[in-house]
Formats: sequence, C-alpha cells, structure tokens
Amino acid sequence: MFYEDISYPLKTTRIVLTGAPATGKTTVSQLLEGLGHTVFHEQAREIISDSLENGTDILPWKNLMGFTQVVWDLRNKQFDSALLETKNFYDRTILDSYAYLLKGNVQPLDNWTKDMENRRFDKVFLLPVWPEIHALDSERMETLEDCIEVEKFIIQAYEQMGYELIIVPKIPVKQRVAFILERL
Repeated sequence: MFYEDISYPLKTTRIVLTGAPATGKTTVSQLLEGLGHTVFHEQAREIISDSLENGTDILPWKNLMGFTQVVWDLRNKQFDSALLETKNFYDRTILDSYAYLLKGNVQPLDNWTKDMENRRFDKVFLLPVWPEIHALDSERMETLEDCIEVEKFIIQAYEQMGYELIIVPKIPVKQRVAFILERL
C-alpha cells in the first residue's frame, strides 16, 4: 500500500537588518513591528545602559569578550524564538557581534564559529551609514568615522559567512520598509 507524505517543512523565514550604529535600523524595526511583523530588537544598547547604571565592565570598550558573550547568548535566544511559518526580522545578529570581533582583531570562540555556520538567515539587508541621521548619546559613542569603519567590518563578516547583502537606500522610513518587503 502506498501512502502519500503530505507533511511539509514549516518555513521559518529569518531576515536581518544590519548596519553600523545610527543608520535607522531601530526606526525601520519599529515600523515593521507596527505593521504586525515579528521583530527581534537590538539588545546591545540596553546592556550598555544597564552596565553604565550598575557600574559593571560589560561594555564593548572595556571587556569586548564579556560583552560579546552576553550579546551572543541573547541573540541566539532570539534566533531560537523565531515564529514558525512567518517572517522574523532581526535588528542585528551574532554576525554583527562577529564584525566587532573582527574590528578588535579578536578571534571568535569555537562555539561562536559553529553558531555562525549553523544559525543561518534567509535575507540580509544593510542600512548604510547615513551622516545626516548620525548622532551620539551615552550608549552610542561611535563617531561618524567609527561608524564607517564598523560598516566595513559588518560587510566583511556577513560576506565571509556567505551572505549577499541587499543595500537599503537612504530614503524616508516608510519607503525603506517598502523596499525591504518588496524583496522578500
């Protein structure tokens, strides 16, 4: 007797929003979420803010490995929390953490390398450095020049792991979101 297999894999789509600080990722993420999409937000600013408030050294400029471990674990938790059969957007991923390791000339731990190989994303959108919207604050200390340098390492990290980056134009946020959604 023949039985037809009617099962099918549940497609979980993972979409990355990446770029240097102050490129509009958070604004794009918030609009996507407002449109009903599942969005996993960046946690680095919150970790930095908490560390500054509590006087700990979990700061990228004081303890890159310690900071990276905290962020890495949170980003892996986000990856594992993706909703099945839907589009999941990520405001930065473990590959962004890897980019900062590259910038700091620090080798990733072996388990981090395995994570990057095994935790894959479907599309990667790069929001490029945009001088007109760049601003500093207590958690964002990168100058415009630093942001340009970070962007180079982000591109290197994603391309090194086999991703093709889709560059999001510097246009109003609603048009940026439309640009992204049209390419899914």
